[in-house]
Amino acid sequence: MESMRGYKWLILSLGWLIYFSFGLINTAIAPLVAPVRGDLGLTYTQMGVISGTWQLMYIVTAQPLGLLIDHIGVYKSLLLGSVLISASSLLRGFVSGFWDLFAAVALFGFGGPLVSIGTPKLVSVWFSGEERGTASGINASGSALGSMAALALTSSIVYPVLGGWRRVFIGYGTLGIFISIIWGLLGRRPPQRNPGEVVKTGRAQPRLGSVFKLLKYRNVWVIVGMGVAAFLTTHALKNWLPLVLELKGMSPARAGYATSLMALSGIMGSLAIPRSSYMVKSRRLLISAIFFISGVSILMIGYGGGLLLWAGLLITGFLVRSLTPLLLLTLMEMPEVGSEYMGSVGGLYFSLGEIGGFLGPFMMGYIKDITGSFLYGFIALALITEASIIALKLMRNQE
Repeated sequence: MESMRGYKWLILSLGWLIYFSFGLINTAIAPLVAPVRGDLGLTYTQMGVISGTWQLMYIVTAQPLGLLIDHIGVYKSLLLGSVLISASSLLRGFVSGFWDLFAAVALFGFGGPLVSIGTPKLVSVWFSGEERGTASGINASGSALGSMAALALTSSIVYPVLGGWRRVFIGYGTLGIFISIIWGLLGRRPPQRNPGEVVKTGRAQPRLGSVFKLLKYRNVWVIVGMGVAAFLTTHALKNWLPLVLELKGMSPARAGYATSLMALSGIMGSLAIPRSSYMVKSRRLLISAIFFISGVSILMIGYGGGLLLWAGLLITGFLVRSLTPLLLLTLMEMPEVGSEYMGSVGGLYFSLGEIGGFLGPFMMGYIKDITGSFLYGFIALALITEASIIALKLMRNQE
């Protein structure tokens, strides 16, 4: 038993590495837009399509792949997902035009859900009680740190050292394959459960009818709706914040520093809040408080300057980034979901959530076009965030 207690943290570490490569490969294209566009002769519109391809694929693939995760288990799901996202990066190094690059990035939309849904299911299978909250936060930090590494290191270190954007993608893909091999060798061992427990391998045999029954539960839909709002806010800020800060008078370098600081604050929130959710009387009250304070802090970014702006960045990062691990933790602890159907419900969460992920940046850009100011976009984000609290009133007996 002592060996198993240590081994589950090793399993979490391996899952963290896979989620790190997810964030690294997912974000790597952003700092390489200029050389990729120049070499391939792409328009800005085409690059915009490329950047949003994986999100649109998620909307279509997340739900069926969530069902697949429940069917084949965590080990095979994460192995397949890790190989696919690595292949997506490797293929980007050999593209010759728009459609080749589109297909390579679209492949990420098939592997990505297996990772972003599979790692929370890993947490639900291997951990319970307060440790589950800690593990959820650690898991979420993997993708965030991968994204930070891509933004901080790609242009400044990796691109100059490797000597070209194609080699960067090939290098990141090779790293992903190496992580896949490690998982393949060490991730197979199933968790040991109490005799009375159903799940022994993280695998269920869900029939579609059984999964659809989960959709009748109001609490599931409320949390999924919260996820849509969280994705909308997160993606809107991630895509537009550097430009917004530059328009507020920051240099590009200082705007990048501020955005990275906000991301670092988000990692701290992801680590702290899911675990601390076991210390409060009502998780619903905690989620309500996070949405309420986030709405205020978003307005601080939109309106503020100086200390008010920096405080808004830190508070928003700390709270908004913690929402997805906290909401997924809430889902996996619903008795009607549990670890058996976490893949299926996680698929629903990410499938609908990425609709918000697509609409958030679009909404901010559209409001800027029609009003000439980003301020009204921040007001809209704050109103959506505050309105989400009303939906939480519909939850039944969820502590």
